[in-house]
Amino acid sequence: MWTALAFAIVGAIHLMPVAPVFVPETLSRLYGIAPSDTTLLVLMRHRALLLALVGILCLWASWAPGVRPAALLAAAINVVGFLGFYALYGNPAGALRTIAIADLVALPPLAFAAWMTLMRT
Repeated sequence: MWTALAFAIVGAIHLMPVAPVFVPETLSRLYGIAPSDTTLLVLMRHRALLLALVGILCLWASWAPGVRPAALLAAAINVVGFLGFYALYGNPAGALRTIAIADLVALPPLAFAAWMTLMRT
């Protein structure tokens, strides 16, 4: 039960920024940018779509143990990757700090899910 809850929490965190997939105007509220550049708009909406994919995978893993290794890998790459880039660029303020905090919140349930998933395989 606790492993399922951990995956559900990580999944919910990854689904939070999904709005730009459907409503591009939310990019301004979420990230503090108003993309007038088509390239940036495409990239940010694609980012939202990929985060939704990780979120859905984690939610699926919350009730399907066979999916857990893949969900764990996807979420870990995303969370640790973002936090690594964030640190590499000097921990910038603003919307990126909010994303970093969300990823830091995701770390404990992700670590617990990893421990439980890897200990049972």
